[in-house]
Amino acid sequence: MLDLDYKVLKELYNNSKGLKVGNIAKIFSIPHSTVGSCVKRLEQDGYVIYERYKPVTLSEKGLNLATELTRHAQLLELLLHYELGLDPMDAHNESEKFHLLFSCNTINRICEKYGHPKTCPCGDMILSSIDCACEEKQ
Repeated sequence: MLDLDYKVLKELYNNSKGLKVGNIAKIFSIPHSTVGSCVKRLEQDGYVIYERYKPVTLSEKGLNLATELTRHAQLLELLLHYELGLDPMDAHNESEKFHLLFSCNTINRICEKYGHPKTCPCGDMILSSIDCACEEKQ
């Protein structure tokens, strides 16, 4: 998954009513055509629902992926805070930079290591998705 794909999924996750392609382009200050290509790619993969001239929204598959990717970032934030001593905001910012590089298995091990935490260091509730293996064990 491209970094832009993740950013678009995250932005759509935070805007449950959806966003038009032009609005997404303005948010990221990138060309409309670049966002259009991203949205088409996400639509082909089943992550978004898109009709021309209407807001782009997350499909159920997209909502679950966005939730799981947010969970990845939150659990890496936890690891960076507790193991490296980063303050919560630095841990959050750093986890956003590289969390896409970690497998679900590794993220689930972090979750297990910290006893399936409910909040991350910045205080946000750690999300769960249908792909969270830890949820099945609780």
